[in-house]
Amino acid sequence: MTATSSSPPWLLDGQILVAQLASGIAEFAEQVDSGAPFRLPYPVNLQAAFDQLTLLAWHQGVAPPGSVVELLQLAEVPFGEWAIALPDAYVDPEESLLVHGRLGTICEELGSLRGDVAGEMRENFLIRVVIDKCRAADAPDSYVAFRQLLIERPAITALDLDTALTRPELAPLSDELRSAYVPAPPEAISDGVVRTCAGCGGLRLPLEDDRTWACEDPSCPDPGIPGPDHPAVEGVLWLRHELRTFITAPGRAELRIAERIRALRVPVVLWPGIDSHDLCVFDERPWVADVKAWRHPARLAAHLRRKLFTAPPDAERAYVVIAAEQVKAYPGYVGRLRRECPAVRPGQRIVAVGEAEFLRAVGRRAGEAR
Repeated sequence: MTATSSSPPWLLDGQILVAQLASGIAEFAEQVDSGAPFRLPYPVNLQAAFDQLTLLAWHQGVAPPGSVVELLQLAEVPFGEWAIALPDAYVDPEESLLVHGRLGTICEELGSLRGDVAGEMRENFLIRVVIDKCRAADAPDSYVAFRQLLIERPAITALDLDTALTRPELAPLSDELRSAYVPAPPEAISDGVVRTCAGCGGLRLPLEDDRTWACEDPSCPDPGIPGPDHPAVEGVLWLRHELRTFITAPGRAELRIAERIRALRVPVVLWPGIDSHDLCVFDERPWVADVKAWRHPARLAAHLRRKLFTAPPDAERAYVVIAAEQVKAYPGYVGRLRRECPAVRPGQRIVAVGEAEFLRAVGRRAGEAR
């Protein structure tokens, strides 16, 4: 359904409505997770989204949710099963706002479009402090080590974190690393142990039946393989949610791409200039890349229209590289991204490509050089 000239003036664009709903659910979840007793009113964005969705349902002649509680129940249902049609909402039919009672990827991606979600603010603040410290000390190795730890160890025992902080490159960032992790949630503990996932290094949490344990990371490359169990008394820590979403998930692709480039015997630098972009390939006439792992190309396009990285003047080529998992999950991802964001079309300074296409281009240039 698309808003037309005959639509009532209160009919919100579907993307705005779903972003408002996603933000409201995230705010509500944050209140619940704080452990403080919940008191009405509901978060402003959640109540406003409920009101708008009710009006939209009446306009379409379908039954709206009867309460905010029913709206939260609807948030568990894939969008393709909603009776209410959402105009231009940038969502896939199988996506849902909540997955097993926890925030879905869409809540993070749509929330980040608003630019004022608390989680994004915390992530930006922490990373900015780390960047400033590393630049002041001229310590790019510290920044790389910091990012790698967050990517490779989203769950870690207190002892392992203490051990990591004895490394010379990480010791100056001990305060920031300790603030990046929080204790594993109570639901992660059963029979005195905390379960982890081998596919991503994160936690496995119980589903509704409290007997089935599943990886909580929707972007995990191999969620079916259990990782080691840790005694709860060891003090298992978990990376904050916003850091798992915006650092760990895309970071897996960044490390994988860098490893495959090195296998081609091509020089590559991770997060050059202490995170001015993600990858710099080749020493002479360098290529630079920003790696993205957003689930939906239209949501990424909206983000890039607001915030596209700046390619350095000496770069011969510049790319936005879409992680292989997203390209595989969404046929036509790169084509739609280019349509929605003209700034990354072929012929522009920065061009959007898939991971495989980027690696093929690197390989061709390396072969020509030999």
